[in-house]
Amino acid sequence: MDEKEPALRTVRVEIGTDRFQIQTDLTDAELSAIVTYVTKKMQAYVSSDARMDMRKQLLLMAMDITSELFDMKRRHARYKDYYLESQKVAQVLSSMLDDELAKIDPMSDMTKK
Repeated sequence: MDEKEPALRTVRVEIGTDRFQIQTDLTDAELSAIVTYVTKKMQAYVSSDARMDMRKQLLLMAMDITSELFDMKRRHARYKDYYLESQKVAQVLSSMLDDELAKIDPMSDMTKK
């Protein structure tokens, strides 16, 4: 199936007091979730009365987000492996079931051919 890529559109987003114009193919709901997520991260890391300068605060925030991304990638790879293994097991079980059904009703095996 050849699915057409969603077209990029220009949107304005607001994070904190800053406004940005970006191009995206995300839905409004997806974009809103990202903006909310980044805003919460900024509130957790960026403080005007912190002893650390803004650049370092933003770097810590970026490292935290990146750490979450890498963790998700590791979990995704592990879950994909589990899925592929489950498909192999399902195929073996299906084959065993077909064999047992053929023993019970030899005619059912002939209808498959």
